[in-house]
Amino acid sequence: MNLQSKILNTQLNPREIAIFWLGQAGFLIKGSDGTMVVIDPYLSDCGERIRGFKRISPKLLSPTELAELQPDVYITTHTHFDHFDFDAIPIVSSCSNTYFFGPQSCIDKFKGLQIKENNIAHLKLNKKISYKNMIFEAVYADHGKLAPDAIGVLIEINGIRLYFSGDTAYHPEMLDEIISFKPDVAILSINGKFGNLNPEEGAKLANLINPKVVIPCHFWTFTEHGGDPQLFKDKMKQHAPQCETYIMYQGERLIYSDNTEIY
Repeated sequence: MNLQSKILNTQLNPREIAIFWLGQAGFLIKGSDGTMVVIDPYLSDCGERIRGFKRISPKLLSPTELAELQPDVYITTHTHFDHFDFDAIPIVSSCSNTYFFGPQSCIDKFKGLQIKENNIAHLKLNKKISYKNMIFEAVYADHGKLAPDAIGVLIEINGIRLYFSGDTAYHPEMLDEIISFKPDVAILSINGKFGNLNPEEGAKLANLINPKVVIPCHFWTFTEHGGDPQLFKDKMKQHAPQCETYIMYQGERLIYSDNTEIY
């Protein structure tokens, strides 16, 4: 069964979600009512075209296949090519039912790609957006001068709360909003290069925000990015042993329920 079929055929009980890792920092979240949110998917080879960063991981879901799934919301946290896929977004936007969310820099790029303005929503810091059974909120991230308005994202779906760090450095003094959100699941970029959390910083951040499950990402796509999920798992045992560390393989489905079971 290919990944598109796996996503389409996944059936969930109330107050369950399915988390699919698309590779790099890209995830698709499916709710029990069939709603789908995709965040930072990197589905093409635009990184090699733009910067010479050759993909070393397989492409498990094509932009056309994602468009056929008709995701409800497509989120980009900043405009770097491995989060804002310049070659995939125009194809996915052919699905008129998909809304595109992001910070202002991403909004400007969406408009440049001829996405209809009515299908675009600005994710502003500490301002909630409700859509269907979901709530979205942008939170602080620091990804340096080349992405000054990069964001992290809080999502609540089916009563389950998720935090996506996006690309960010370690700033424990800026976590109050995330701590008060009390995420069930935290998905952290932990490759330690290009202004991102390293494994130890990711584990320390996890300890502060204290989710039930932590999923590392942003590795195994480009040699330039590095990343060591086993080292992160070791650091989690040291700094945040109360949290479950779950390392996903690319294309894996993780089902999470509000009684903290994962399978």
